Amino acid sequence: MIDVLQANKMINGSQCTIVFYVDDNKVSHIDPAVNDQILKIMSDHFGDLTITRGKQHTFLGMDLSFTEGRKVEILMEDQCQEAVDAFGEDVSTPVPTPAQSHLFDVDENDERLDERKSELFHSITAKLLFIKQRAKPDIDTAVAFLCTRVSKSGKQDWNKLKRVLQFVNCTKHEPRIIGAGRLDELHTWIDASYGVHPDMKGQTGGIMSMGWGALHCKSGKQKLNTK
Repeated sequence: MIDVLQANKMINGSQCTIVFYVDDNKVSHIDPAVNDQILKIMSDHFGDLTITRGKQHTFLGMDLSFTEGRKVEILMEDQCQEAVDAFGEDVSTPVPTPAQSHLFDVDENDERLDERKSELFHSITAKLLFIKQRAKPDIDTAVAFLCTRVSKSGKQDWNKLKRVLQFVNCTKHEPRIIGAGRLDELHTWIDASYGVHPDMKGQTGGIMSMGWGALHCKSGKQKLNTK
């Protein structure tokens, strides 16, 4: 786990915030001149820095756009296209959902993928895992299942991956939008389906929001059997 560090200081009657994430920083203050001063201090200490300002930024493959009404749009169109291109099959047919109702069904007699396809299955699933955590939470459940199949993937799993990529391909232009109505309100929903996996384990899902869009969501297989 990577800790996100934050420093706040009142400057000229308004709060200045600096957020540290590994070797990246975000500086904000209502007065641009204060931001200039902070950036100069950092540049004098660390040397030349790559700096972007305004409401449009690119970070870790994400295109970030800060809009009106305390909202941010997150788009990873290039990353989605890379996953689609790597698959090597036609996924242009649009689908309404990333998975069908038989997502959790596993045929133990299904023919295993050859080594090349197995490695490709693993690679694309890992890329989708990166994408879904940042820009496409709507594929969370499907990707969570695919992650359980990377060491034993078969033709059935390949078709399920294809379904996810069909959905990604037809929705790659749609940004994830997150916003906050109030900073002191956090809404949480959680639910579970029991015995939906072949080993009779369940699936738990949850979502958190501050008023607009999913701030955080999680869907995963339960580790224990429950009654």
